[in-house]
Amino acid sequence: MSEAAINHLQRAIRCKTVSYKDRSLMDFSEFEKFIENIRQDFPLIFANGQIERFVGYSLLIKLPGKSKLPPIGLMGHFDVVPVREENWLEPPFGGVIKDGFVYGRGTLDMKGHVISMLEAVESLLSEEFEFERDVYLMLGHNEETGSIMPDSGASTIRDHLKQQGIYFSMVVDEGGALIDGKSLGIDGTVALIGVGEKGYLDIELTATQSGGHASMPPKISAMAQVCEAAVKLEKNKFPASFNDATNAMFDALNPAMKKPLKFLFSHRSLFKPLLLKVMTEKPDTAAVLRTTCVATMASGSFAPNVLAQKASIVCNVRIIPGESVESVKNRVQSLVGEQIEVKLHNGTEPTDISPSNIREYEIIEETTKEHYPHFKAVAPYLMVAATDSRVYHGMAKGVYRIAPFETEKEDMKTVHADNERIKIEHYIKGIEFFKSLIKKASS
Repeated sequence: MSEAAINHLQRAIRCKTVSYKDRSLMDFSEFEKFIENIRQDFPLIFANGQIERFVGYSLLIKLPGKSKLPPIGLMGHFDVVPVREENWLEPPFGGVIKDGFVYGRGTLDMKGHVISMLEAVESLLSEEFEFERDVYLMLGHNEETGSIMPDSGASTIRDHLKQQGIYFSMVVDEGGALIDGKSLGIDGTVALIGVGEKGYLDIELTATQSGGHASMPPKISAMAQVCEAAVKLEKNKFPASFNDATNAMFDALNPAMKKPLKFLFSHRSLFKPLLLKVMTEKPDTAAVLRTTCVATMASGSFAPNVLAQKASIVCNVRIIPGESVESVKNRVQSLVGEQIEVKLHNGTEPTDISPSNIREYEIIEETTKEHYPHFKAVAPYLMVAATDSRVYHGMAKGVYRIAPFETEKEDMKTVHADNERIKIEHYIKGIEFFKSLIKKASS
């Protein structure tokens, strides 16, 4: 299986399925090529599955089970972000093998995940494994541009399944994490399972003036007004607290912690001010404890000697559970004042938090420990980024995000960056991980 599985991943990488918000830039022949490749590479899935296409290229594959038990859903996307080829050591769409790695855009995000999942299902079918419950494979073609887009493949498939009254036992997608547990008093790797996601919002701050020549500036320019507003937002950060996801995470990690952190987190209600103060000093831990707001884009006049008639700054906001798009807007407006116009774009609410005390979560935890026994702990956590799986909250007992590959930290830095790659050894092990997970979840 190994040689064929590697070849299948290489073929997938060679499809330039680059996703753009401007759909006219997308070469849909490459998406068609990807679909044809997996049709050839996974004949049993396409022979046994009921295949439907949505928005042209997103796939829904239903593998019927023996019973009427709630089905499981396995998600993935096969579009990728654009590349700057001049910075790559190997061709980004070459699928080149070098030093035990497969190089290429999508090896980690997330064609490697998709192909390993398909390899696992194909292998089970070849062994004549009988699924007790229906298994749905939901493969999106435009995840990288967001499920909020009107032609989102994930949202369209979700709407179709919702109309059919489908309610999943569990939905599994990308998005878990492997971290060094040292900062939490744990010696070794910690595997995190995403149980929910923060909300997303872009806020445009705008100041408007009459403009004019820069040699006769007003007391405060429009650009200075919006800059002051953005600085005010960054200085007055949203309050931090423990939420349902972080409480579940620390409960799961506590047995593996060393003193004194073990004691502090065991009594975190008592030591809450101290813990929050320390944790909000680091960007990665602060992000799971509070709504974040950061300035990312600015625009003003069209020339250096012209005053801006309209100056704008865009701030990107990630909303913690317990807050909302509306509560964020109210807080921002109160901080920046009425002279600044506040416009909202691309708003999505935080998801529900899936339970970590049910059998569906335990299946993922058990499978992780079985295939990666050297991991020191497995715990739920709150995703700070967005995935397509957010659209399935409310349609499943649990929606979970996993990291099936034991990738080095250095390799994870290549996601959405140059020289993305996956270690072949980890890719093959990921197939076995999926095989065990599907067997447990579908029985």
